[in-house]
Amino acid sequence: MASSEQSVPARTLAPDPPETGNGAGPLRALGFSGAEERLYRLLLRNSGSTLVRLGELLGRTSGELRELLGPFERAGLVDVGTDIVMVHPPETVLGPLISAETRRLEARSDQLAALRALLPSLSRELQSSGAPTGEPVMIEAVDAGDVVELVRTVTLASTGEMLWMRPDQWRLDVGREIDALVKDVVASGRPSRALYPARVLEEAPEVVRGRAEAGEHVRILASVPSRVSILGSTAALLSEDWGSSIGRRLVVRQHALIGALTALFDNLWDRAMPVPGLDASVRERSDDRGLLLDQLAGGARDEQIARALGVSLRTVRRRVAEILDELGVESRFQAGVEAVRRGWL
Repeated sequence: MASSEQSVPARTLAPDPPETGNGAGPLRALGFSGAEERLYRLLLRNSGSTLVRLGELLGRTSGELRELLGPFERAGLVDVGTDIVMVHPPETVLGPLISAETRRLEARSDQLAALRALLPSLSRELQSSGAPTGEPVMIEAVDAGDVVELVRTVTLASTGEMLWMRPDQWRLDVGREIDALVKDVVASGRPSRALYPARVLEEAPEVVRGRAEAGEHVRILASVPSRVSILGSTAALLSEDWGSSIGRRLVVRQHALIGALTALFDNLWDRAMPVPGLDASVRERSDDRGLLLDQLAGGARDEQIARALGVSLRTVRRRVAEILDELGVESRFQAGVEAVRRGWL
């Protein structure tokens, strides 16, 4: 009686394809090893063979062969029935697997591209780890509608000379409110200096005259670059956009920045022109040299002299140096003695 083995035509197993140099083939892209790819190629050439015959040819038991065929079954490449091993057409089953792997690789490629684009910023973060760290400088930004109350609060909370760069404030309602505030503060004895552009003498001479009559020192420039208010060494206010007449105001409380703005103001002040009839200092003296000598003879410090004369500290020091040179002396005390001898005092 014929055995069940004879129900399947005998066939000769085709030889294995040559191995690649690294023992892996194209199926590696789908997660199969080189040995699994060789087995799959053998199955393709011997589809329909029984487990028993394939096991004999491979030197494996049926149980071992089923275990070897497990990955192919799970991938849908072969179908292992009770006894027969059938291989599905590769174009039917490998196509979807290839498409799925292509999508996975494309997603992975996008991730790698994003990582590559991130490299410069990651490098900057590494470099910043060695950079010096410091404390941030606080600068407040205040809406234009709150400027009057802001100036009032900072002015009353500060001491020292007030400096104003006023390119166009006389055109604004808030400018008139600040004028009233400044007049009151100057009347209390606090020194103040203001720079105006020349056009104010045509557009609003009464504004300048009112502040000058209150005791503020006023000078005129061809143009004033931007709105700036320096209130002692406590705070400075300036436009968020330099030179702009609209927008928010910045409140600076950092001493170095306030010092820089003060130096800018003094530089412009030295270039500006006093206007007779407007500047109280011009009305009250016809000879700055005599007043300066009076201050020196009284032992006043440069800062006091600057406030008294309505000039910058740098201007005071320059004028003192000029007087010493003119009198041919080396000290302020000698200057006082020589000035008296010459009848200057």
